[in-house]
Amino acid sequence: MTRPDICFAVQTLSQFMSASPKSHIEAMTCVVRYLKGNPGLGIFLTTTNRTDLERFVDSDWATCHDTRRSVTSFLIKFGKSPIHWKSKKQPTMSKSLAEAEYQALRSAVSEVTWLIRILKDLDIRGLELVKVYYDNKAAIHIASNPVFHEHT
Repeated sequence: MTRPDICFAVQTLSQFMSASPKSHIEAMTCVVRYLKGNPGLGIFLTTTNRTDLERFVDSDWATCHDTRRSVTSFLIKFGKSPIHWKSKKQPTMSKSLAEAEYQALRSAVSEVTWLIRILKDLDIRGLELVKVYYDNKAAIHIASNPVFHEHT
């Protein structure tokens, strides 16, 4: 979990642990070679007085070749340090890119709400406004327009 550069590869390969074909074993060997050649990579945590949260969200529509489900990915930073990230297949199949991106945004908002509650329990204040960096205009429009919520 401290190596976000290999999280997606490990997540994909771990789906086939019970019966791995030769191509997956070769891919796993490539991941192990990469780790052996780059032992110093990992998460860099900085000390700073900043206590703001930033969230970066993205989704890949119908990425999984087996199930045609989209993959949601996000990263949450506290100050300048990454503290929470996730890459996961969405639970349902999306019919459009906008739907996949909106589901990714919804999932990330849920995670950051949970994280804010934990940080408030640790007596860290001033986290009510969280910056969200997102690149899909359709999902942003749906999320910011309360009229569409009944239809979506």
